[in-house]
Amino acid sequence: MKRVLTIVGLLGLVLALSAQEMRVNGFAKQKKGPFNMNHVVTSKQQAILDLMTGEKGFTFLADGKIAIAAEENDGVLTLKAPDKTSFIVIKHADYGQLSWRVPLKKGLRKKKHYTATLLTLSPDKNYKQKDQWVLFETQPHDIVLTIDSTLTTVHGGRAQFFLPLGKHTWKAEDPFYMQEEGTFELTDEEQLTVSIALQPVYSYLTVKTPCTDCEIYVDGQHIGRTQATSGHLREGAHRLTLMREDLPYYDKEFNIGWKEKKTVELTMDDLRPVRKQIKSQKSEVQEPLMVSAPVMAPVTIKAPDDSTAIWVNRELKGLGHWEGSMEAGFYLISTEKEGLESRSTTLWITDNTPQNIELLAPMNSYGMLNVHCNEIGAEVYINGRLAGLTPCVVKDLPADSQCMVTLVKPGYFKEEKSVQVPVNDMMDVKMKLRKR
Repeated sequence: MKRVLTIVGLLGLVLALSAQEMRVNGFAKQKKGPFNMNHVVTSKQQAILDLMTGEKGFTFLADGKIAIAAEENDGVLTLKAPDKTSFIVIKHADYGQLSWRVPLKKGLRKKKHYTATLLTLSPDKNYKQKDQWVLFETQPHDIVLTIDSTLTTVHGGRAQFFLPLGKHTWKAEDPFYMQEEGTFELTDEEQLTVSIALQPVYSYLTVKTPCTDCEIYVDGQHIGRTQATSGHLREGAHRLTLMREDLPYYDKEFNIGWKEKKTVELTMDDLRPVRKQIKSQKSEVQEPLMVSAPVMAPVTIKAPDDSTAIWVNRELKGLGHWEGSMEAGFYLISTEKEGLESRSTTLWITDNTPQNIELLAPMNSYGMLNVHCNEIGAEVYINGRLAGLTPCVVKDLPADSQCMVTLVKPGYFKEEKSVQVPVNDMMDVKMKLRKR
């Protein structure tokens, strides 16, 4: 008998240790009201529980005996549990088993909708972001937008979507504008903004030129070579440019009317290299063509302390602090100390704008916060420091740390929320701003 009790005790200890790799935080009941009543779904027979997690492969048992199916959405597992469920057993092949007791005296009740965050703590597993935000800014403001094969409408000129990483296709349509389509690619580095400006119908420009190697541009948009017809143009003034060997050979404005189909025929006499003119009272002197020098930008890089090494494209630059000039290009910057290395910070240099980089401290684990709310473009502050605009993914936060997320936007009340950063994972932070 003593041996049996010992074995049972050891099994209980193993289960307890496995359960330490999972944790349920932030349990709350969704409330119906003027701001969210359209989003709260309930069931007359069951209780609904949304578990925020980026992982899959869980199984759930209500009160340890009734299997619960999980409906998978973007970062959310939706469970429909029996009325008065007092605890849920959560199992996972990698994270073990957790018996989570519902923090309510009467358990989960039917006709109610609850939310919580399911944290999976595995220091050996690095989280890989699977989704990213894309913002569409459109002209006109109201269009029909198709992303991949999903049809939606855009109102007010802006719309946001949280989509899987990788390439996507889009098509924009409006009854009185020319249809346009294109592609975009989402990465885990930063959110993407896609600007769409549909051209109105009925106005066209056709350009004919004897130059066989001239590239034709209308308002900076390439329309063809030698002979080409533009897309739909707005009524009014536009600019026609012909380029040859990186030099403009024709650069003038033209006017086009509503529904006009205009033709411009150029001769060799119309095509001359266009140089900037310096005008004086007596004469006009041509400005000589200059060979531009390489683009250089002053860069300052700061590490967390004087004993932390700074690496740029795997080249050691120094300890603690580095200043110098860097040519235009793409760079990966990181820190290293005592065998630990930080995640790389990316730097694009395209002009001579000064760059100030503050690097992260090397550490074993990081976490991410996916911050979004009912308003696009609200300022996101993490512990008082500006981190971006909603919606945004805030990366490289110290794991298991407590962060204060603050949203600020003119015309709205400030909103704050305290969250605990997950270990090698991303947590959804949903917040709402109220108008003043």
